[in-house]
Amino acid sequence: MDAREKRMAENEALFREVNERVQDAAEHGGGDYDYFCECANVDCTFRITLAPAEYEAVRQDPKQFVVLPNHYTPEVEDLATKYETHWVVRKDGEAGAYVAKLDPRTR
Repeated sequence: MDAREKRMAENEALFREVNERVQDAAEHGGGDYDYFCECANVDCTFRITLAPAEYEAVRQDPKQFVVLPNHYTPEVEDLATKYETHWVVRKDGEAGAYVAKLDPRTR
């Protein structure tokens, strides 16, 4: 994994950390919530409205991230699933192992 790929993985993991706090609040509330796009772009501040169960489905795999359509970087991740409002991307290889280690649910 080169420095660029590591930096992009760290950015995705950072937004995942923030979204875990959103998920904590969502579990005690009701309705849909605005989660941050977990793309590799450090300047992205877009939100994705999801039901807590939709976010939870993404988080079942620590190598997956939820992003807005077209907010993925095909040279460093795979497109796992397309939905109308969001896509799920998956890190593989070294980057996948790295983001799995950074997963707050497994630390």
